[in-house]
Amino acid sequence: MDNQLLAQLPSIWEQFSRVGTVLGYILRYSPYWGPPVLATTFWYVWLRYVRARFISEQKHILLEIRLPQEMRKSPAAMQAVLDGLCLRSGESTFVDRLWLGKVRTWYSFELVSIEGQVHMYVWVRAQFRKTVERSFYAHYPDAELIEVEDYTTKINYSLEKYDSFGSDFTLAAPIGVPIRCYMDFKLDLTTAKEEEKVDPMSHLFEYLGSAGKGEYIWIQILARAHKKEDLTFGFIRNRKSYIDYAREEVSRIRSNPEETIIFPDGNTGKTLSDQQIKRVQAINRIGLSSNHWDVGIRGIYIAEREHFDGTNIPGLMALWQPFGSPGFNSVIPDGSRWQPAFNYPWQDFNGIRENKKKVQIIDAYRLRSWFHPPYEFRNFMLTSEELATLFHIPGSVAKTPTMQRISSTRAQAPANIPR
Repeated sequence: MDNQLLAQLPSIWEQFSRVGTVLGYILRYSPYWGPPVLATTFWYVWLRYVRARFISEQKHILLEIRLPQEMRKSPAAMQAVLDGLCLRSGESTFVDRLWLGKVRTWYSFELVSIEGQVHMYVWVRAQFRKTVERSFYAHYPDAELIEVEDYTTKINYSLEKYDSFGSDFTLAAPIGVPIRCYMDFKLDLTTAKEEEKVDPMSHLFEYLGSAGKGEYIWIQILARAHKKEDLTFGFIRNRKSYIDYAREEVSRIRSNPEETIIFPDGNTGKTLSDQQIKRVQAINRIGLSSNHWDVGIRGIYIAEREHFDGTNIPGLMALWQPFGSPGFNSVIPDGSRWQPAFNYPWQDFNGIRENKKKVQIIDAYRLRSWFHPPYEFRNFMLTSEELATLFHIPGSVAKTPTMQRISSTRAQAPANIPR
């Protein structure tokens, strides 16, 4: 045995020598690779620090949207609201971004069920409150926006008392391919009778209203004005604009025609199918006629352990299914982030990793964090028309009994009343 070990010593020593040689080369050339690596690391850490400092200095408020009894306006009104909120200012120079850590504002449009009571909220930076109110009241004069306490702080989440399930959402098809928008549902036709309308948000409100005692469903649509970004915006950034993605998709469709045609001389060729033509038309219509947004969508189901109902999880995962369209785009769960697959017991001893994910997604929701640390993820992009389809004040076609509406219209005092 000793002889075998002695025989192997030269080969072992040769392997150590190779490692030493490699380390020697690394150290020898460190003056060349060291400064760029250190500079990149410093830039990354510094950017996280100044942005975290800037965001922590901003005050945010939560505004509840009180719905009117009658709503005759189409989602086009919400699209106009969103266009008024599409602010790209605040980080215009590299000094703003790299030294002051400024970031453009983002919003969280939220649909919430608190034991079956349905609410609509807008979370916004406090200094933009008047901007939000002006935009909403200009197009929804009968609605009310009331500042309320953050509902997420009312639950002292603990794994002993509560169980939960959460998921982020993403697009099924490439960016630039539209989802099924309110115009496709004919909701832009204000002449149609209310009972004849088909609003996909009715499905969403019914799901929210089905929650029972001790159950809570939180849905947030995080959105900020979209723009193409350079390296001074960070590692996770918009390298291309929405228009770039849309043009690439149109080029891809046109270069891969699906329909076979037969010419009079008997030869065959390819042309765009009706489905492809419709997709190109939809991309051009929506992409060119609306503002663009960076978007992240998150949903969480929380319940006291004795009231936790696992059948609500498939409903959460299929929440945006009515907004999809065959051959176009749809919003689907991104199961890779918060639901890692643990197929074997040794992958997650005693559920430690799974419980950690449950706590983290609730923390990310409370912070409304997506575009910046501590929970920074790559966003997808939607237009104002698509965003207004996913979040708008519903008409009376939405009959969910637990969706409260104000009993009287909002009225302002005349401006010329003496004080």
